[in-house]
Amino acid sequence: MKIVGVYLAAGKSSRMGTNKLALPYKNTTIGNVALKTAIQSSLDKIYIIIKGNSHWISSEMIKNPKCSVIQCPSAHLGQSESIKCALRTIHTDGADAIVVMLADQPSIPLHMIEEIIACKKKTPSLQFVAASFDNIISPPVLLSAAMFPKISNLSGDIGAKALLQGDYLKKGKILPYDQFEYFQDIDTKEDYDILLSGTK
Repeated sequence: MKIVGVYLAAGKSSRMGTNKLALPYKNTTIGNVALKTAIQSSLDKIYIIIKGNSHWISSEMIKNPKCSVIQCPSAHLGQSESIKCALRTIHTDGADAIVVMLADQPSIPLHMIEEIIACKKKTPSLQFVAASFDNIISPPVLLSAAMFPKISNLSGDIGAKALLQGDYLKKGKILPYDQFEYFQDIDTKEDYDILLSGTK
C-alpha cells in the first residue's frame, strides 16, 4: 500500500504579518519541523505544496528523495486548491491514500503519523483515518483514493475535513488524542510566543 504525505505550506500568513513558516524554531524554521517529522515517518513520499518562494525549506529537505515541491498558483483561493494541486500530481503516482498535514503545526509527533498509517494498513477498507482532540477532527488526516473525486469537488478555503461528517463518519476511523499542543497551529504572534515559551 502506497501512502504519501501532502504538506500544505501555501498559506498567506496574513494574521502573522510575515511568513510564519520562515520563523526560527528549534534551530531551523517552523515550516521545517513537521516536515522533518514527515520525512522520518513511513510515508512513501511527501508533496510540499507552496505558492511562491520556498526559502524556509532547508536544502537538506529539498534534496531528500522523499520530498517533492509542488507550486500551486491558485492557492490564494483557499486550502481546497492546495489539496487539489497535490491530487493532480498524485493521480499519476498511484497512491492508495494521502496524509494531509499542515506546515504550521510543528508539534505533530511522529507516533501520531505512524498510528494513522498503521490503522489504514490494518484495515484497508477505511476511507479515512483522522486524528482528533476534544471530539474535533484535526490534521493530520489520512484520505483514501476512494475520496479523491469528492475532494476534487471542494472549493474555497474548505479542507477535506468538511467531508468527514454525518453518515460518512462510519466509513473511517477517528483516533483521539489528549494533548492540545500537538494540534496547535501557529497563526499569530501570540501563538508563536507560546510555542517558544515551551522550548525553554
